[in-house]
Amino acid sequence: MTKSPHKHRDIIIAWANGADIQYKPCKQWVDVDWSPSWDDLTEYRIKPEVIRYRVALFDVGPCVVMTEGKEILGMEHFKKFLTDWIEVEV
Repeated sequence: MTKSPHKHRDIIIAWANGADIQYKPCKQWVDVDWSPSWDDLTEYRIKPEVIRYRVALFDVGPCVVMTEGKEILGMEHFKKFLTDWIEVEV
């Protein structure tokens, strides 16, 4: 008889190697700051990285900016920011 791997096997291994883990008690993901129980009824995931960016307009056209933008403001070809900061989980 072949035993199937634990439902959360890959996440448990990532957690044991130092990855930040989240669980979903309701509709939002929450950081795990204790030793998880890894029960089958709870949904877990590796905490995604968040990338923060905004779009700026230059003489040559739009460009994605991933810095705080202070150095961009002084650039000769910078016109204006087209968006507020956007955060995306990856």
